[in-house]
Amino acid sequence: MPQGGRLTIETGNVELDQVYAEQHFPVQPGSYVLLAVSDTGCGITDEVQAHIFEPFFTTKEPGRGTGLGLATVYGIVKQSEGLIYVYSEPAQGTTFKIYLPAVEGEIEKAAEPPPARRGSETILLVEDEEGLRELIAELLAENGYHVLAAESPLKAIETAEGYAGVIHVLLTDVVMPQMNGPELARRVKARRPDVRVLYMSGYTEDAIANRGVLEAGVSLISKPFSQEALARKLRDLLDPRPPQPQ
Repeated sequence: MPQGGRLTIETGNVELDQVYAEQHFPVQPGSYVLLAVSDTGCGITDEVQAHIFEPFFTTKEPGRGTGLGLATVYGIVKQSEGLIYVYSEPAQGTTFKIYLPAVEGEIEKAAEPPPARRGSETILLVEDEEGLRELIAELLAENGYHVLAAESPLKAIETAEGYAGVIHVLLTDVVMPQMNGPELARRVKARRPDVRVLYMSGYTEDAIANRGVLEAGVSLISKPFSQEALARKLRDLLDPRPPQPQ
């Protein structure tokens, strides 16, 4: 809302009946928890609404957005068997409504996996969002890693060229200003061919591969991730795997 306005967040328990379900395929009738976020901003055109949940679609200037924010939300909602809708009119504001299936009764707590191994290797971390970069660097340091943090791909290349020690892993965002993660990885590996690469992204590996940004089968961790998940990904990447039986 460039000119200011009001942002409203609402929650509630709702029942979606058979009539609603028939009008909103593939909705299933039942009890849902509603989360609605509304603003009084400039609104969204029909043309933009038609593509708003597509990965990498953005109306922002180059370098100002990745087009993964709403695509990530859409993916999380769908994985939770929920629904998301957008209602908007130019100059009238926008409302996003998320419906998640309501659950009753006690939730069984999943068994805690054994803690991931700590490490001592050197990680070149590349993340253009300062707050996120500092948080990830802290998580890595707490697990014993030596962190070289870079705020941009060009700074990462400069670090890779100037650092005297071994860099074991390049941990980089997929979509960034200046160049994307795969291009950065190619340039770093040209100087350090033994470096391993772990990509970070707000969307799934399949979605990014379908867009041609990443090849299928690369090492990827989806944002948001926990310290434990990051630690496991790094050990999967760094630890030698036992030989497969013939």
